[in-house]
Amino acid sequence: MLRILFSSLLLTTCFVGQRSHAESPGEQAMQQLLDRDAVVIPLWPDEEAASKQTQKVPADTVGDSKSGKPAISNVTEPSMILFAPPAGVEATGTTILFAPGGGYGRLSLPNAVDICHWAGAIGAHCAVLKYRVPRAADDPGHRVPLSDAQRAVRLLRTGAADLGIDANKIIMIGSSAGGHLAFNLANNHGESTYAAQDATDTISARPDAVVLMYPAYLTQPTESLTADPHLHLDQLSPERTPPTLMTVTRSDKFTWGAVNTMLQLRQAKVPAELHVYPEGGHGGCFDKYPLMEFVRPAARFLKDQGLFTEAMQHESNAFLDRLEATFLKRRVGQQEVSKTETVKLAATKSDAEVHPSDWTEGDRQLAALRKPAPEIISIWPGDGKRDDDPAAALQEELPQRPDGLVRITNVSRPTIHVWRPAHPDGRAVVIFPGGAYNALAAEHEGTQIAQWLCDQGITAFVTKYRVPRRDGLDKHAVALQDAQRAIRLVRGRADAFNIDPQQIGVLGFSAGGNLAALTVHHSDRQSYPPADSIDAVRADPDFAILIYPAYLTAEDTADGLDPMIQPLKSSQDYPPLYLAVAADDRFAPDSLHYLLHLHRAKVPAELHVYASGGHGKGLRESGGPFAQWTRSCARWLADLQNGTTNVIVEGSR
Repeated sequence: MLRILFSSLLLTTCFVGQRSHAESPGEQAMQQLLDRDAVVIPLWPDEEAASKQTQKVPADTVGDSKSGKPAISNVTEPSMILFAPPAGVEATGTTILFAPGGGYGRLSLPNAVDICHWAGAIGAHCAVLKYRVPRAADDPGHRVPLSDAQRAVRLLRTGAADLGIDANKIIMIGSSAGGHLAFNLANNHGESTYAAQDATDTISARPDAVVLMYPAYLTQPTESLTADPHLHLDQLSPERTPPTLMTVTRSDKFTWGAVNTMLQLRQAKVPAELHVYPEGGHGGCFDKYPLMEFVRPAARFLKDQGLFTEAMQHESNAFLDRLEATFLKRRVGQQEVSKTETVKLAATKSDAEVHPSDWTEGDRQLAALRKPAPEIISIWPGDGKRDDDPAAALQEELPQRPDGLVRITNVSRPTIHVWRPAHPDGRAVVIFPGGAYNALAAEHEGTQIAQWLCDQGITAFVTKYRVPRRDGLDKHAVALQDAQRAIRLVRGRADAFNIDPQQIGVLGFSAGGNLAALTVHHSDRQSYPPADSIDAVRADPDFAILIYPAYLTAEDTADGLDPMIQPLKSSQDYPPLYLAVAADDRFAPDSLHYLLHLHRAKVPAELHVYASGGHGKGLRESGGPFAQWTRSCARWLADLQNGTTNVIVEGSR
């Protein structure tokens, strides 16, 4: 490979110390793995690099790490290995500075290759940071790697014109220890970690955004909510700290650090997102599904920050689509068999259907939202009311909303509205609208969601459960009764509904998200005296979707969770769970603390915390970034059905 010297930068800046010897083994390895020429930019003048050497060792060495992947060790002369977009791809000016992981003992190369391929596809330059490793025992706060990262950003900014990049579009991405380094730089870019070498060191080292891939060491000890003190989380601010996106898998021990950091970023009002995928352990990039999916929200997040163009986001999504297609096409045959086997029942109506003459006003309003009208099933036998309900005499009301959407309160005759898809695939979801247990947002968190599910082939059941809260009872007491009975009815009459009794999930919003969680955590508790044979059917959901769930936490408990969120006996007692919330939703901490509960219980769970969107948006576009939850949830539902999670993608490189 031909080395392209960084001579033009030498002529136009105060940068000194261009290394005269041949490129190092690590730099050669990166060029060979990527099969492209690179600009190699030494970080320090020769005399500065020499002063850091305590003994005569090679500049660096290349070998296999413990995991069998190529890695660079013994880095004493740090540099950046800068790759421009490949021929035929127009450069956009955006630069990705990538810090490989390796426990601060080595630098793993496969992720660097993956990120460079992605950057090239979208027209971004990619600079692989070869920072000094292994870590020194007397280097608290990893100041030596931090110095290298600071210097790297400053050099990119100083030489931006010569390199053909935008000095204000530098994004640092790091994996594992590199993720720790990226966040260390993000919040400590102004800290004095070395003596100024030249005019370059007067330039800001603040990256314009950071993306942290399963970042390590953010908390000490690892499985705690105690931040690494050297990160100075008490000084987070939108002015100091650049926009931050993190991704991790639920089973990774470093999930604790990502969750704690997200809590602190949110409190400091720093634009931030966290995307947690169900399984996959630690490590990987575009060779692991569904972890690879993180680049979709990352591209949208970076576009929102003005660092990606719409065209770059489009190309990024197309890049991911190609990767996913390579993997998913192997399962098309299995999917078709599954659909053939599940759609085999006659679409008959249930004998519990309520005649239109007995519909309540709320039922009429909801039924009018679909043509033809859905079947409406009474949750309880007889007149549809429970004799033990202290508010059985309530008459339904429909309070007016400013947006004109249907809202129902004073429910004493709970029902289920059955939305059948044109092409059912056997799956079913019982929907619990939100409303603080005082009313039901039954349209934008009910019927609109039912249509979205039907579009995916899923039979939906909109539950009109009892509200408001009953005096003298827990706020969720009668709602939990209705929810458990609704699940039993759906499962007990699966044949009539043309569904698989082993594929019945729940989906709830806000208070409805709390209710959905309660159906998981109280699946072995009978919340009411049995009424008939239906109550012998199991009431636990096969999967659960919690959208901006409320009331999951309590300040006066040891683990921070509401006492109603009772741990189940084993991970096998939990269904797979999906959660989504906006960072600026006041209930965002509920989802983050609940994820840690699921992490401790070793439950497959996926969580997406979007930068903004507020509370109560349903699937409306007014939710901003949060509106993207439907895409990730649809992918999660498809993965659940097809068994495509936690898979290493063969031949992806």
